Amino acid sequence: MNRRRGWVIGGIVAALLVAGAAVWMWQASSGIPSPPATPTATSSPTPDPDLDPQALAQQALDDHLEDCTSAGVTGGGVPDGCGIRIPWGTEFAAVDDARFRIDRMPVLELTDGGFIAEGGILVVTVSGTGQDGSPRTETYRTESWTLRGDVTIEDGDVDLDVW
Repeated sequence: MNRRRGWVIGGIVAALLVAGAAVWMWQASSGIPSPPATPTATSSPTPDPDLDPQALAQQALDDHLEDCTSAGVTGGGVPDGCGIRIPWGTEFAAVDDARFRIDRMPVLELTDGGFIAEGGILVVTVSGTGQDGSPRTETYRTESWTLRGDVTIEDGDVDLDVW
């Protein structure tokens, strides 16, 4: 009888395990929606982009750089206050034209009384006369276009002074 009792108890335990596994699989696949997540409270409201100093300064810088790059070159010189440095002096005797293309705007970060904008990508195609006197066209690309300057923000008005 001990042997028979062991088989009966083992059979009952096995049946309970199979039944428990079947119930678990049925509940997991039944598509019962989980309870909705409770929203977490935030301590500060979302800043209004029209009043966010960072966003205002970035937009002012973007507008400034669009103006800089649309101006082109005058007399072989790049526009002032645009953070553009092009090493064409070793390849060109005279520059007739330069076309700018912004692939990525520098990202502005406010500092104490000023700003630094980094990570821009600028492409410049320069045409003119080479050092040997023949026509020449070269394309320059910088992936580290960086600007610094002072910024004043008052009542939604932004004044940038790019060095």
